[in-house]
Amino acid sequence: MNFEALKNKNIILFGKSRALNGDEFAKQLNNNNITLVDEVSAGVEVIVEGRLVNPIEQGELDRLYAEKTAPIIEINALEEWLCKGIDTDKLLMSLKLSGDRERLMGYLQNPYIANTLFLRLLKLYNWEGEGFFESDENRDITAALISRFYENIERNHNVQYANMGIMHLLNQSGDAELAETIALLAPLQTALKEGCDNSTQKILNAIALHPRTSVAVLKQWLKKGNDDIQTLIAMRHDLSLQLQQYLLNLDKPLINEVLSLNHTIDGKIAQVLSKEFPENIAKHIALDRELFDGFLEKYDHALAENPSLSLVMQELLLKRDEHVQIILAKNANMAVALFEMLFTSGSVEVIRALISSELMQRDTIGELFKRDAEQYACEIAANVKTDVSILNELALSQDVEVLLALAKNPSTPVDLLYQFQLDSRLARAVKENESFGKHIQRENIGWDV
Repeated sequence: MNFEALKNKNIILFGKSRALNGDEFAKQLNNNNITLVDEVSAGVEVIVEGRLVNPIEQGELDRLYAEKTAPIIEINALEEWLCKGIDTDKLLMSLKLSGDRERLMGYLQNPYIANTLFLRLLKLYNWEGEGFFESDENRDITAALISRFYENIERNHNVQYANMGIMHLLNQSGDAELAETIALLAPLQTALKEGCDNSTQKILNAIALHPRTSVAVLKQWLKKGNDDIQTLIAMRHDLSLQLQQYLLNLDKPLINEVLSLNHTIDGKIAQVLSKEFPENIAKHIALDRELFDGFLEKYDHALAENPSLSLVMQELLLKRDEHVQIILAKNANMAVALFEMLFTSGSVEVIRALISSELMQRDTIGELFKRDAEQYACEIAANVKTDVSILNELALSQDVEVLLALAKNPSTPVDLLYQFQLDSRLARAVKENESFGKHIQRENIGWDV
């Protein structure tokens, strides 16, 4: 219906309004130059059917419907249209000046106001020094917040009343404004300053780790938060140099250690931390040649794990001892050229490490099996690229380590996994095999016990 056509016209309401209370409903009608009258004889353009229509009103409503006096509509559509036309700034100013808590709560529980308006109104709500669920009013507002923004709320209809509901909401939402609004709510600000129970701490943790938490909130969290909060922020991969420096200046051993494991920290911060945690920095920091050269002599084994190694760096590590070469062979970012160099080195231990590499080809696995099946049996049994015929042959092994590797391999044929399931040494590995689990689900059968 075109509600704009109702401007400067009369309407009548049977029953009560729903999303807006009576006074608010009349006020919004007035703002749109629509007059609410008590008698049909006043000349009405639309008859509105609200909630809680009493028997007398229902009889009159039925008569008007039969006589087709005027179009009859439900209250919901009209209220939704009225709410979309609310003057946001005027409403906010009115609520600030009046301090009308009941009116504010009515709007916060109104499903038709826009999300942006809801968040602005939520900032005005007075939690009266209590937590999200510590009073009936706070519980209602918390439920309104969660139910409004939680995805698939219909499938999780009780989540808005759960202590962990806000944490779950944050974990699924990528809305920066929502994350910041929640972060600044009084119950969390109090918890940040004075401490809190485990469930509220988890909400604080979710904000500390949330990818869209603003720099302003992170700064506040660092200043007011406990060691757990500061440590979680130190794990983030989007920290500005200013925040990294702030964390470093806290001079806390645990936080420094966490920073040293963060591969995104600035080179200058890394240099400072390298005095205390050289191996961590060598393993994780995005390397330039200066940093690499500084670590090469004492920490070559740690460097070999670093995913940021250039080809030149990898070639220099190739010249180190076999222990370094084995670690290098397990590096997920190993260059193809280096893989070939390592493979031709002839070292059994290095080749064992290479078999698990993404660069290892099916044909090469087959050649290794023909060359020395016993030497590389465990590694070949564990590789998802291994040919099924080889996996079947390895299943005849008497070596439990080989069989265990097969039981864990998602490429192992299902008929073999069924056999392994009967072996108490292998049953757990089979049950944890993702491929076998999917097969069980497809076949809609239960575990053999």
